[in-house]
Amino acid sequence: MIDLAKRRLSQLCELLAESPNTSLSDNLRAFRFLVLVHASVQSWGYVARPLRSLHLAFPQTGIWIVSVTITACSVLALTRYSRWAPVIALPALFARLCWSGLWTPNHTYLAFFCVTLTAVLDPEREDEGVLLQQSLRWMTFVVFFYTGLQKLLHGYWFRGEFLAWMVSHGTDTWRSTFGWLLSAEELERMKTLGQTMRPDTGPYRIESVPFVLLSNFTWIAEMVLPVLLLLRRTRVASTIFAIAFVAMIQLAPRESMFFLGFTNLLLLFLPGNWNLRLAPVIAFCYIYLIAALIFPEQLGNFAIKASGRI
Repeated sequence: MIDLAKRRLSQLCELLAESPNTSLSDNLRAFRFLVLVHASVQSWGYVARPLRSLHLAFPQTGIWIVSVTITACSVLALTRYSRWAPVIALPALFARLCWSGLWTPNHTYLAFFCVTLTAVLDPEREDEGVLLQQSLRWMTFVVFFYTGLQKLLHGYWFRGEFLAWMVSHGTDTWRSTFGWLLSAEELERMKTLGQTMRPDTGPYRIESVPFVLLSNFTWIAEMVLPVLLLLRRTRVASTIFAIAFVAMIQLAPRESMFFLGFTNLLLLFLPGNWNLRLAPVIAFCYIYLIAALIFPEQLGNFAIKASGRI
């Protein structure tokens, strides 16, 4: 029974394995650097925009220490001692997770698990590098597929109720992103409903066919694209489409950090060292996000959501 389970697990891993004799170390090192930069930028986001809550007892000095530590690990990831970078960063990330608690964005947990995998598995060793890539790819599949499954099970995307609620109660970016799909009457009704937070308001039903189609396309794509990533013949095309899709669904919430972090994961599905090739571009985007926090009026509109969080 145990041998059968091992064979099945091996077969699942091989579904997302790279072709034999493919060099992975350079690309995985670039991924490791970028995920540490991701964690560093988010930590500095807490420094620039401190969370105000009676439930958060972690002193601001502690956030400074965590931010400096993870940033130093990002730099260390570019040196000959890069193997130690995620190992040192992991306790600092864990401390930050314990501090932020319920205020932790979901992509923070994703980055934490990515750093954990890069701390446990060394891309310099061929066998561990293969396992690291397979693990990161499978984690991407699970997260991507589950987002669509969650929407399917909750049922608030079939008639566009969730998107309608966000157009009604969300920020102006939600109205500007999806409002053009609604008639003037429906958009005005959504604005009126958004003026109250009473639970008996509504209904949040939309007559616009394109709006409802877009709502259903979202959860369907989130379940179909991960399956296509499993197949070698469709992997490249579905990866490119998935990156474009993730960019599209982040237009309204302005969650640039999720887009950059998930793109870093999706690039692992492409043949060749695309994480390494695009590392300067992605790193520049992270620098831009930090600048957007410092100068929100000049740069923040297209980078961070209205709350100023990244």
